[in-house]
Amino acid sequence: MKKTLLFFAFIITSVISAQNDEAFVDALVAQKMAVLEMQQNPEYFLRKDYCDGNIQIFILPDGSTCASKSTYYSVYVFWKEGEDVMKVQKFDNCGSFMSFPVAITKNIRKALKDKQALKTEEVKPYKAEKIDNDAYGNMPVQSCHKEYKFVFGGDVFEKKFKEFDLTNDSKYKNVNASHNKSLVLIKLDEEISEMIKHFEESGKFFREN
Repeated sequence: MKKTLLFFAFIITSVISAQNDEAFVDALVAQKMAVLEMQQNPEYFLRKDYCDGNIQIFILPDGSTCASKSTYYSVYVFWKEGEDVMKVQKFDNCGSFMSFPVAITKNIRKALKDKQALKTEEVKPYKAEKIDNDAYGNMPVQSCHKEYKFVFGGDVFEKKFKEFDLTNDSKYKNVNASHNKSLVLIKLDEEISEMIKHFEESGKFFREN
């Protein structure tokens, strides 16, 4: 039985042509940001999404297979193309996707105008109102993260948080949930999440390679 499992593991590994890690994704994003800098784009930002240990496998346009190495990372870069339009481009462990224009919604416009709040407000970690040895009960907790980087002219700053910090699903109430959900960053994140979900479901993301 063990030999059979090892054989299938070998077959699966052999047909996967690429296994790229976070450094690969970061390099792609850095190249994109360098292009935006060369174009003297005054305002852009990105969001990196990942869940620890989540592995994804894809069939690429050329028929080859690609898998994330250890953890799957998806990064969405947004940059302004005008007063009412911005573009978005996705990157992941298997390469880049084609960019396309999207309308700047009222909520996104409002959040991006409040640059000081985006820069200074902080997401507080999950804190249960009561502490015991089994604060989370039998609830499975997946460690999912979101990381933002904002570039507003010469002002560059980063923000990061765990999705769990926004929830209120443990055995005891998260006393920081209301605070976190009131932040400008989280309001922007909710809008971006809805937008990305719509793009994914409607098949808007097409791989470049």
